[in-house]
Amino acid sequence: MRSLVYVQLFLVSMQFLTRVNYAHRQKCKYPPTRNDIQWEKLAGKTFYNSLNDGDAVSDDVACVKVHNITKVDDGVKATLDKYLFSSPDKPDVIRLHAQKIRPGFYMLDKNTDSAIMRDVVNEHGGINEKAVIENIKVSQSDADFHVTDYENYFIIVRCSDEGRWYVQPHTSSSVPTAEDVLRIWKALYKNGINQPLFMSQCSEVL
Repeated sequence: MRSLVYVQLFLVSMQFLTRVNYAHRQKCKYPPTRNDIQWEKLAGKTFYNSLNDGDAVSDDVACVKVHNITKVDDGVKATLDKYLFSSPDKPDVIRLHAQKIRPGFYMLDKNTDSAIMRDVVNEHGGINEKAVIENIKVSQSDADFHVTDYENYFIIVRCSDEGRWYVQPHTSSSVPTAEDVLRIWKALYKNGINQPLFMSQCSEVL
């Protein structure tokens, strides 16, 4: 089953990537404005971080499940279940709160950001310092924005100070289909985002 998914992902990615000229990749740049997410349309839905962009955190985190998405006065709240490779049977449950900075852009509050990073460890049980440093630089440098069709995918996007896109695609299933991958590639491409993606390990822990 998993090998079939890899084949599907590869074929769809290759078909789509033929339209993208990687030789002209530019540093990321936030759009001047974003349409705000209608959070009420995501109420009651669950999304899985079934793909990742190969950042340092992905070395420790096998999967992330996002649910209980709720619009609040100053932004949005949600519950995040983080499954680590070191303890896949005991997910870390985090109450996420992101404050609206400007239309379409949100930033995690400091308590949420600290909670997300507190269990990042490497395979030997020590702290993954690279992941910690990378996460702090990215999450505290600027706000993120989101891309969603409210049904199949929910993508968190950040542009770091050094000009790299950090992309966290979530799908409604823990194992993305070829159609999911194509939808996500198209959504990112429309937003000027050109970032390779990889399979997460949601299928191994859920």
